[in-house]
Amino acid sequence: MCCWKTVMQATFSLVVLQIPVFARDADDEFISAVLELTGCESVEELGEYEMERYYELYSAPLQLNRASRSRLLSSGLLSAYQTAVLLDYRELSGDILSFEELSALDGFGYDFVSGLKFFVSLSSDAAPGHSSASSAAVRNSLTLKSGIRNTDENIRPQGTYSMKYRLSAGDFFEAGVSLRSAYGQGHFPPEKYSFFAAYYGRRFPGKVVIGDYTLRFGQGLALWPGFSLAGAATPDAFSRRPSGISPYNSYSGEGAFRGIAADYGRKHFNMSLFVSGTGLRAWMEGEEDAVAPELLYGANVGWYGMHGQVSLTGFAVSGFISGEEDASSRCGFPAFMTAKCSADARFSLRGTDLFSEVAYDIVARSTAVLAGSRFSLSNALQMAVLARYYPADYSSDYSGAVRSGSKCSNEYGFSASMSHSAGKWIGINGKTGFGSSEKRFSGSASLDASYSPEPKFGVDTSSLQIKLTAAENIRVSPCFSLAFRFSERYRSYGRPFRTDVRTDFRFSYSKWNWNLRLNLLHCESLAGLSYLETGYVADRLSVWLRTGFFRVDDWDDRIYAYERDAPGNFNSPAYYGRGYWLALTSGWRAARGLRLYFRGLFQDWPWLRPGETERKPPKAELRIQLVLDMFRYPDRKRQNGGR
Repeated sequence: MCCWKTVMQATFSLVVLQIPVFARDADDEFISAVLELTGCESVEELGEYEMERYYELYSAPLQLNRASRSRLLSSGLLSAYQTAVLLDYRELSGDILSFEELSALDGFGYDFVSGLKFFVSLSSDAAPGHSSASSAAVRNSLTLKSGIRNTDENIRPQGTYSMKYRLSAGDFFEAGVSLRSAYGQGHFPPEKYSFFAAYYGRRFPGKVVIGDYTLRFGQGLALWPGFSLAGAATPDAFSRRPSGISPYNSYSGEGAFRGIAADYGRKHFNMSLFVSGTGLRAWMEGEEDAVAPELLYGANVGWYGMHGQVSLTGFAVSGFISGEEDASSRCGFPAFMTAKCSADARFSLRGTDLFSEVAYDIVARSTAVLAGSRFSLSNALQMAVLARYYPADYSSDYSGAVRSGSKCSNEYGFSASMSHSAGKWIGINGKTGFGSSEKRFSGSASLDASYSPEPKFGVDTSSLQIKLTAAENIRVSPCFSLAFRFSERYRSYGRPFRTDVRTDFRFSYSKWNWNLRLNLLHCESLAGLSYLETGYVADRLSVWLRTGFFRVDDWDDRIYAYERDAPGNFNSPAYYGRGYWLALTSGWRAARGLRLYFRGLFQDWPWLRPGETERKPPKAELRIQLVLDMFRYPDRKRQNGGR
């Protein structure tokens, strides 16, 4: 009877069909590359939209030798300085034919290209010294998912489904649509949906996007909605790589605008214009708490040179207010809900980056400032520093600059970080070519201090917070490595200290892999999590088995652990309670262009926490995903660097 109840309480999620262009497994190398480019210290710090965006680039790499400046910038992989260097090199010397050649360009370097190579292609049809023409290849991708779950014997099973389609024609056109309906939300209309169409010009050096898009300018102090890191653990996270206007095709809806946007670039200048309805997406999807959409409009003008960039951003949000106390009543006379303008600058000279942004909140009449620098003390030692001033009356709406808390407001702070590498180069088991070796020792350390003069986080006085993180990776041999991570947080309110210590042991030999994690955390009480994972990875088959235990008695002590999943899925649950779990993930390439993925999970909480009187029922989950490659480039176009 117990087994039957467990089955009845199971969660079954069937992913019916996925048809991407270049579907590939999102393995450990993919995760390491994302961390390298984002500056995150661990994958648990990332968001769903960011992982979706990087996986799309992982599946259909950016064509570095063909892409226009607008497309290079909107990818979010390169800064404006790196884009200018790349375009200048392409014009003078022709196509880049190897990642070694790319790493020699100013502003790139070995470590950056080691992560970048998973998301770009060096495909070339030109003779050496010449530049490739624009590609006209058509690519299609379709993802269909469905699921059903039953968590109670007395409740009918609930279903869910989602779909994503993306079409691109060379470097000049792409379009996409995605939709999702969560458990218990019915079958039609879908709960969430997004769509876009984008045209990239060659003779017209710019792009036009209609539908959903994101806006990211400067260092994020004025306009950078959606996911952004709170804090900066490594020097790579201190300065932003603004993508400007980028098409949006995600299930999450995180940081998206719906409207029309365009940019135009000539020589060293670029102009972006955008108009959208804030809340339009929620209003069109029929959310219960959605209000009448407000109009967001603005522009960005920038100058981009070989050694720096300067840009100006201005935008406003207009709506209607009635003069009544009920702010949800959007009728009456027009007014500015939010209005900001900012100036940002970034200069790179001989390995040193200087960046800053000044933003003015017109409605609140408040000014916020940040300034920082990244520099190298030696080939093996990089550092970054950042100072910021965010007044309490500065609106944090649409901001995503570096900060200590959840908002760019009521915070005066300073951050410093260092990354280092030492020892001899050691080849990594199973890797060949560029990026197949690493230094024996590598790591980072950071310090972040912030002061909030006004009440914050439920306290009625000023507050202080200090964060310290340190991480060290040791490549013991080609097969064995160790990773240590320590973080400490001090607050002048509530529980003052939060200590987190984590150790990972990784071993790989031939086609076998083993990972062991030990994680201890103390805030309200002592919490712990540990898992052992073993995997077999071959050309046609991969199988990963993970089993772990956790003991977390308080929600403030919850521990996040990234779970291996099928490509395109981001799974980083918070473990809470006293229990264990067992997960099996596998991938099988049944035939050319046909792949099947399976993930099974069983989780139970057999031990009661202090104060608990009833045992939580166990949980089971099953997911199946089918991947079919519709179109592939000829092998001659997927040369150079294995891409």
